[in-house]
Amino acid sequence: MDRVERICDRLPRFYKNWEEEDSLIFNLLRAVSKELDGAEEKITDVMKAHWLETAEADELDKSGILLGLSRFSGEDDLHYRTRLKRRVNEYKGGGTVPAILDAVKALISAQSEEDVKIVENPRASAFAEHMVRHEDKWTLGSKSIKGAQPSLTLTVEEAGEVSNPQIMNLDTGEYIIFKGKLKSGQKLVIEKNKASVDGKDVSKRILPKKIPLPQKIPRLLRRDTTWEYTESLERLVGRFDTAKFNEHRFMVRVPSVRIRFDWTAFQTATFEVRIKSKALRGSGFLKPYLERVINSMKAAGVNAVITVSG
Repeated sequence: MDRVERICDRLPRFYKNWEEEDSLIFNLLRAVSKELDGAEEKITDVMKAHWLETAEADELDKSGILLGLSRFSGEDDLHYRTRLKRRVNEYKGGGTVPAILDAVKALISAQSEEDVKIVENPRASAFAEHMVRHEDKWTLGSKSIKGAQPSLTLTVEEAGEVSNPQIMNLDTGEYIIFKGKLKSGQKLVIEKNKASVDGKDVSKRILPKKIPLPQKIPRLLRRDTTWEYTESLERLVGRFDTAKFNEHRFMVRVPSVRIRFDWTAFQTATFEVRIKSKALRGSGFLKPYLERVINSMKAAGVNAVITVSG
C-alpha cells in the first residue's frame, strides 16, 4: 500500500475518495503524498551522507574532516571509507601496537593470526667503518636498544705492514690484539667462532688468551664509547723538529688500517608489520597504499617497516 492509499484509509468514509480516483480530493492527496515521499527521500539521503557506510564523494570527505583524516590523492571511496572506519577504532586504542595490528587485520580482512604480525624493535644488520693509524681514536655505540657483540675486519689499505694491531674500548677497558703482522692488502677477520687472515685460521694468535671467542671482541654499548687503535712500531718513526747527537731518524710511513664493525642491532623506535603475500593479494590493496595507511596511524617519530612475505 502506497502513501496516498494509507492517507485515504484514514479519511471519513463519506468522502468516497477511494471510489473516484479522478476526484479533486484524491488528486490533492496524491500531490501531498508525492511531496511527503520526496521529503522522506531527502531526509534519508541526509542520514546516509552522515554514515560512513553509505556516504559518498564530498560527503565522505566531510566525515573525514570530522575524524581528522583526509583523503589520499587519487584514493577512491571504498579505500577511503575503510580507513575512516579504522580511524574510529583508533580513538579507542590510539596509535598503539595492538590498535595498529587490529586495524591492519581489519583492513585486509585477515583470516588467521598468521596473516599479520607486528614485531617491535626488529633486528637489522648494522656496520661502522673507520680509517685509522696508530693511536687514533673514535666514538661508537650499538645504535640499538641494547649492547651488541660485533665482528671485526681489519684491512691494511696502504703499502707497508702493521705489527700486533690492537683495538681497545677505553671506557670499558676491553681490548683485542692480533699477535703478528698484517701486510698491505691483507684482511684480518674476527668473527663469532673464528679469526682468519685471508681465509687462514689464526684464532690462536688472538689475545687475551683466557677468553674464548666471541667474548674476546670488545662489546658495543648502547651509548657511544671511545675506542683506540694501536700497533707495535718496530722501527724508529721520524718526527719533525727533533734531533739527537750522533743519531739520526728516518721517516717511516705508518700505513692506514680500515676497521669495520659488523653487528645485529635491534632498531630503536621502530616496528615491523609482517604481512603474508596471499592475504595482501586477497585484500586487493597494494603495499604502497598499506604503507601510507600505517604511516598515517603511527605516532610521530616512530619508524614503520612493512614486509610482505610467503
